[in-house]
Formats: sequence, C-alpha cells, structure tokens
Amino acid sequence: MAYAAYRDHVVAATRVETTVFMVLEVVVPSINACCVRRGIATCGGAGVLRCEPIIRPNASCDSAASRVRLMIRLPTQSYAAVLHCLLECAPDGEIGHLMSWREHLRRQGVAFGG
Repeated sequence: MAYAAYRDHVVAATRVETTVFMVLEVVVPSINACCVRRGIATCGGAGVLRCEPIIRPNASCDSAASRVRLMIRLPTQSYAAVLHCLLECAPDGEIGHLMSWREHLRRQGVAFGG
C-alpha cells in the first residue's frame, strides 16, 4: 500500500511588482542620435519611444546643426544609468523634463492608459 506524504502549505499573498515608468525628453545633435539610441538600448528597461527631427524655419547648413528630439521611456530605478549614458554619448545634448507615463499619454492625446 502506498502512502502519500502531505505537508501543510502556507498560502502567502502573491506580491505583484509594478514598475513605474517615466518619460524623459532629450534634444541631441542629429549626428549623435544613433549613438544615444544604441546606448539607451543597453540601459535596463529603457527605450526610445519617439525620435523626431527638429526643423528650424530659416536654418541653413552653415547656421546651425540639425537636432533631434528623443522621448525616452525608462523605469525610475534606471534614471541614473540613462543620464550617465546621455552625458557619455552626447555631452552637448539638452536634457528636458521628466514626466510621468500618464502625463506623456495625456500630451499625446490618449485619455486613458498606463
């Protein structure tokens, strides 16, 4: 006759880890945009949401270098790594404000989400 061994199982509440995402707006020279995108890809959980060129109305090749606006999605814990990457890849870039994911969606015209 076979005996089954039973043990008491303690049922613990499962803890759901929620990652809080933020969006950082950055303006870099277009020549550095590829390097910045590759660097951001190596940061844990971060990625480029949008990359749009900034076109100045009366700019010529001699007057100003073209620039690119990057919208970077990142978890709050990787903020320091992303800033380090930005300073390393594009030291003359402009770091904009950090906004919540909800605020970013609201700016894009999405009423619900996140």
